[in-house]
Amino acid sequence: MTDATAVAATYFDAWQARDFDRLRSVLADDVDFAGPLARVRGGDDCLRGLRGMAQITTGLEVRKVFHDGPDVLTWFDLATSVADTVPVANWMHVEDGKITRIQCRTDRPCRTRPVAENLAVCRAA
Repeated sequence: MTDATAVAATYFDAWQARDFDRLRSVLADDVDFAGPLARVRGGDDCLRGLRGMAQITTGLEVRKVFHDGPDVLTWFDLATSVADTVPVANWMHVEDGKITRIQCRTDRPCRTRPVAENLAVCRAA
């Protein structure tokens, strides 16, 4: 699988299904992730964060996917048990069928728990 859009779809499908082996299969060993709660480098550390997020995720609805060659931007709504649903922009860069970079952005900080507490939940997995 080398189509960037298909790789991104696998990432979101596997995350929602909590199929972490499949999710890890599309992450490069040296993937670089930057988001509102953390910055991590490496497939195993990225997966650890996604496992933590899966523990508090109650819903994820993809609204739109844009792609340009190896780059995919996914706009989705993320619902969690610790905050109101937030819109998220997720940009991924894919090389040789693996995600090498991820940047997530939202315009709404978590308001129901301090960021440090949410980060601890996400890293605990």
